Amino acid sequence: MKKKQKQGQFGTYLNGAEILNMNLHEEIKNIKGKVTLDFHNVLTDTHEIIEVDNVFTTAGKNSIASRLKGTTTNNEGIITYCALGTGSTAPTAADTDMETEIERKVISVRSVSGNVATFQTYFTTGEAIGTLREAGLFGNAATGVADSGTMFCHTAVNRTKTANDTLTLTWQVSIG
Repeated sequence: MKKKQKQGQFGTYLNGAEILNMNLHEEIKNIKGKVTLDFHNVLTDTHEIIEVDNVFTTAGKNSIASRLKGTTTNNEGIITYCALGTGSTAPTAADTDMETEIERKVISVRSVSGNVATFQTYFTTGEAIGTLREAGLFGNAATGVADSGTMFCHTAVNRTKTANDTLTLTWQVSIG
């Protein structure tokens, strides 16, 4: 049987089966995110809305590429937790952890519309109190323990959350 090779968008195909040689940075480089933080003061019933762009990490891109090739162990490529911290170092694509994580919660709402995945997490008045400087999304083998799992997204924040504030973070991750 003669083997046929064909070059495709994501790599070389051999008799219809893809041989993965995807260049991660070329094919997944257009992943980007935006975070909306809604601070709700429960005493005054006022909202402060902050929107910031985020950095999608190299580790997060690697995880998505691994999921695309079929890896399913440890929830590979699945974002499960949102975390807040007080670290002030600017986020970079090379980040694997937050600088100083203070609170982590399971993502409560997930949705997809076209090429945009949305993740929403709610923090009560008694959670994540302090001067927030960073936020992140984690997955793969992530648990409720700080710095566990793979960091997918990292963003800088500059807002103090008091015991009078609830906080809803809404992350929109766009592919392409």
